[in-house]
Amino acid sequence: MSDVARDTSGGQTRGEHVLMVCVLGLLTAVAPLSIDTYLPAMPTLADQFGVADAVVQYSLSLFFVGLGFGQLLYGPISDRHGRRPILFFGLFLYLGASIACALSTSVEMLIVARLVQGFGAAAGPVMARAIVRDRFQGAKAASVMSFVVMVMGAAPLLAPMIGSLILFIGEWQLIFWMLVIYSVVAVTVLTVFLTESHPQHRRVRDRTLTQQYIGYLSLVTRLPVALYLICGSLMFGALFSYVAASSFIYINQFEVDQSVFGFYFSANIVSMLIGTFTNGRIVERFGYRTLLGVAVGNTLACAVVLIATTFTGFGGFWGVAIPLFFLLSTVGVAGANTVAGLLDLAPDAAGAASALFGVFQFAMGAIATWAVGFAGGDAQAMAMVMVGSAGGAVLAYLALLRYAPMPEGLAD
Repeated sequence: MSDVARDTSGGQTRGEHVLMVCVLGLLTAVAPLSIDTYLPAMPTLADQFGVADAVVQYSLSLFFVGLGFGQLLYGPISDRHGRRPILFFGLFLYLGASIACALSTSVEMLIVARLVQGFGAAAGPVMARAIVRDRFQGAKAASVMSFVVMVMGAAPLLAPMIGSLILFIGEWQLIFWMLVIYSVVAVTVLTVFLTESHPQHRRVRDRTLTQQYIGYLSLVTRLPVALYLICGSLMFGALFSYVAASSFIYINQFEVDQSVFGFYFSANIVSMLIGTFTNGRIVERFGYRTLLGVAVGNTLACAVVLIATTFTGFGGFWGVAIPLFFLLSTVGVAGANTVAGLLDLAPDAAGAASALFGVFQFAMGAIATWAVGFAGGDAQAMAMVMVGSAGGAVLAYLALLRYAPMPEGLAD
């Protein structure tokens, strides 16, 4: 019996399974927590450092660059040396960079520290996806990944409210000191609760690390892999365009008080949690590829509605907020099902495949946040980026159906 079969059928008790999901969610939440907690402070940072809003948004773009580049490096190393050492390295690097962010005296120092912080935070998501693939496959992996995403979703749900509260009682630096504390907690949880999922006998030993990195090219040039990467990353482009623009839209454009911004932001995260929870419950019945199609279709439809409301002004604030709520409900669905499909295509290189997804995902995040800022950083700019991202995801999904049949032996 295979390792996957043992893990899936009886390798873990229900309690152990729930604990693993919670731990992976906590470790993966390092990245979204770092993104969303300081969103309410972005207008304040622009004023304090005397720079344009777009310059502050670069601190978000560079964080995404660090996330993507870090995952590019971490994946093959973890296939060779295991998942836990990479998690420890990333968390300690993240801790140091968070301290540097808190001590920043210029926007340039903050941007550089955010780049390094993103590089450290990259260990969480790439290792979580690889660990899920170490233990599960097919629709089961999509189901488990959905619940990991759901637990992780508590971070962006609470983070803006935490950020708003911190700004109410103190300065923006306190946000980064809170992230320092979180990283210490994450290291403690990793040490106590998470065992190695990638044993010695399954690690890559027949190729050098350089050959493993070169092997990225062979994965990317496989059409099914490329289509999953394009589809999933474009969906996250829609999400990150919202993340980049939300504080400026709510606070500056619609004059929402900074102290309550987090509640409006979190309402959309609730929609993501509902979507990913539902996906986790039904994906084994309907298949991850079918539900991926539902997700990309819904995102495009809602983005088109958003274009109409932002350019006509129809509905004012609610004309933006309502389409966003339904649009974001399926972004997490797309992420979980994309990861499951991608990792099924590379079962012996889960770390590398997971890293590729992270590279594409956060590269698109960097492009999307830059594009929103370049186009003006308002609701219309966000809507345009969302339509472009969702439209590209739909085209990639249609190509996936046409040119990439399911691998033999795997039930969708």
